[in-house]
Amino acid sequence: MKLLWFLFFYTTRILSQNNTDESNNTILWNQNIQLEWKDFSGEIDPNLFGSALTTYSIEIIPENVLVDREDNIQGYENLTVIAKFYKDKSWSVIKTYELLSHEQLHFDIAELYARKIRKKFSGLKEKGEQKFSSYATAYEVLWQKCREYQKTYDYDTKNGILIARNKWWINKVNEELTELNKYK
Repeated sequence: MKLLWFLFFYTTRILSQNNTDESNNTILWNQNIQLEWKDFSGEIDPNLFGSALTTYSIEIIPENVLVDREDNIQGYENLTVIAKFYKDKSWSVIKTYELLSHEQLHFDIAELYARKIRKKFSGLKEKGEQKFSSYATAYEVLWQKCREYQKTYDYDTKNGILIARNKWWINKVNEELTELNKYK
């Protein structure tokens, strides 16, 4: 399992570098910053269905955690996650306000699940849990739930075409984000 997590972190790091300046290629989620169409600078993938693609990650930081032989994380108290948007992997064919708000909500959902992960990590830390496997399992479970939530959102809004449903989802996600403000 440690090997899988090492490969995950290594792959995530390589994908985020891609010969570009990370600070100019990613946007950390921030309630005061909204995505703009200029942020979608990736090449359009004709093999993918849809009018737009928002690429995000929820990354564990610090990136280089040290784990001892007993599976204990050194400095586990500092473990957290961040939600990132990738400009060079995100693209759009159509550029409407409604579609942009749909794509923004995908990024907001990533932050929602980052907060859920932070909450779970906080509970583990309060218990004094140091085992890498405990944090890795919590992350993986919530990452999968995030992916399912994103799919449900796309299905329910027909990928943003149903504007009234999209507005309903915006309200729902904003309420959930507010409930987890302690973990932003």
